Amino acid sequence: MKAAIDIPTSEKAMVRRALDAQAAYMPDVRADIGPAVTGWVTSDAFFSDDAAIREFLAFEQSLNDGTDIKTAAAQMMSDYGYILAGAAVPIFVGFGLIPDLSPSGVALSFYTAQEPHDGEMHRVRRAHVRFLKRQFWQGQLGDTAAAERFRAEIERHFRPVIEAIHARTRLSRSALWRLASDSIAGRFLDAGRRFGCVEVAKTAAMQILKVPGSPLANRQLHYFDLTVLDKNQQEFSYTFRQRGGCCRFYLVEGGEYCPTCVLKAAAERDEELRLAMRQHLGVADESVSG
Repeated sequence: MKAAIDIPTSEKAMVRRALDAQAAYMPDVRADIGPAVTGWVTSDAFFSDDAAIREFLAFEQSLNDGTDIKTAAAQMMSDYGYILAGAAVPIFVGFGLIPDLSPSGVALSFYTAQEPHDGEMHRVRRAHVRFLKRQFWQGQLGDTAAAERFRAEIERHFRPVIEAIHARTRLSRSALWRLASDSIAGRFLDAGRRFGCVEVAKTAAMQILKVPGSPLANRQLHYFDLTVLDKNQQEFSYTFRQRGGCCRFYLVEGGEYCPTCVLKAAAERDEELRLAMRQHLGVADESVSG
């Protein structure tokens, strides 16, 4: 893997292409490079601010009746993991670039939006991301050295985040790390689809997330494939991420297990996912065996 590069010279156009591609792919979490001007706050400053953390947790509790503080913590971690993964993973998967993810080197511009989910609009907490240090490592997806560098940057970023949420809510560190890993694994899979390198992206994710002794590693997280028959009786396969963590949504009023919840039995999970696949394909359940 190449050493860290300071982007002005020949790398500038490549970095710009990567960031443009990331923004087109993730318009709700656009990544760019620049200073932390008004409206931006560094990650370390945000997670050192008890009032900011309390406000984020209160937002999560406002979304669903019966959301206790640990459930709010899990959902805050999931939301923040979505943001960080959305900024960092696509430029690595698509372009081999690894940003400096030190908490003091990443700034955030938070906002609240409405997004559709299951036919209804829901409020979500999102943020755009700004890399303050004009320094990227350039590697190759699937390369061991690149995987190690990416893992080190991810761990460095999430450590103070997880410590801050744990201290405020007492949700265990291991539960929070599992949710961080789920966010990274999910974005690797989706970015692999976006950039046409699913298998390499899956392998790279497991290189990063399954290192013994890493706080990101857990036994339950993995990818798996399911196959059904389409209208023409042709096999249709799809890859899913099996979560290693739990967002605790099933504990809120009217809540339920996520499709790939770690608490679900594999047979139940697969049956429900195959049904969803058939519905997506417009295949009547009784006319197809899967």
